[in-house]
Amino acid sequence: MTIYGQGGVDVRDRRRLHPGVLTLVAAAVVIVVAAGAYVVMRSPATPSASSPVAATSAAPAVSPGVSSPAAAPSRTAPSGLATGSWLVSPAGDKESYLAVRGEYATFSVVAEPLTVVKGLADDSCFTFRDGDGKYLRHFDYRLRFDAKDDSELFRKDATFCAEDDQPAGSFRVRSINYPDYFLHRRDGALYIDKPSGDSFEAESTFTLRTPS
Repeated sequence: MTIYGQGGVDVRDRRRLHPGVLTLVAAAVVIVVAAGAYVVMRSPATPSASSPVAATSAAPAVSPGVSSPAAAPSRTAPSGLATGSWLVSPAGDKESYLAVRGEYATFSVVAEPLTVVKGLADDSCFTFRDGDGKYLRHFDYRLRFDAKDDSELFRKDATFCAEDDQPAGSFRVRSINYPDYFLHRRDGALYIDKPSGDSFEAESTFTLRTPS
């Protein structure tokens, strides 16, 4: 008997992939996906402008222990009285300078620097010393320059306390042992006097300038 048609294995069976091949294909896909994910994770992220890294890189570098530059100090007169070497003049008269004539304090057209130091009787106050090492002190209310001695009276006579809130470069001082008495110009000389009259404040005000 004759049988028509194809014999042997069914054609549909030949088109089916072997189970082992499918397993290999699936494994390959998994490996490719895993490799792609690894590459993405290892790639460095680009920092944004708002990220901490970007902000840090934008800040200027400062060397340790080095401060920002500051303006150089000027040689202007201090606010009120201060220690140092100064030319002392009456307020409103820049052509006269506190000086010594004989033993008494006076004013001269010759600029003679005086050294202002901490007060002999109180270091929050001040004492004036001339170029010969003598100290300005009051004696019988008049100001004179005397050699220093170690007595308490001398230290107090030579110590003057500055008034607060004086304009820059000017000062007024009172005697430490006669606190109601101010250093005061009178008749071309210097005294310690109690305030009296409208002109007293101007006559008891002095200015400081740096020696040239």
